[in-house]
Amino acid sequence: FAVETVGKQRESFKRYGIWADWENPYLTLKPDYEAEQMQVFADMLKNGHIYRGRKPVHWSPSSRTALAEAELEYPEGHTSRSIYVGFPVVKPSEALTALQGERDLSVAVWTTTPWTIPANLAVAVNGELKYSV
Repeated sequence: FAVETVGKQRESFKRYGIWADWENPYLTLKPDYEAEQMQVFADMLKNGHIYRGRKPVHWSPSSRTALAEAELEYPEGHTSRSIYVGFPVVKPSEALTALQGERDLSVAVWTTTPWTIPANLAVAVNGELKYSV
């Protein structure tokens, strides 16, 4: 599963134009990495930093991965800021061009991570879904 997911991510990154050393990726599932982690764990155990306890592992069925605590727990009174942003359509499809006429057109996006907006370069839409305003 992990190797398949890494492959999908790699192909997506390539489509986005991201440059990387694709032949030598940093993967935590490689035996060398795992061996080093085992050595670090052994050192921590010898120094008394490891103990047995119970804690749940939260799972995301939609992304099929474990969730970090930071993704689940917020301090008392926390409010997640959100914004709506209009991304201008710069290359409309033929069907969209026929609908928009001479008007400028934007895609409405809602996010709870507004600090990521400056880095956003595109909005993905699903051709199988129906959208409305």
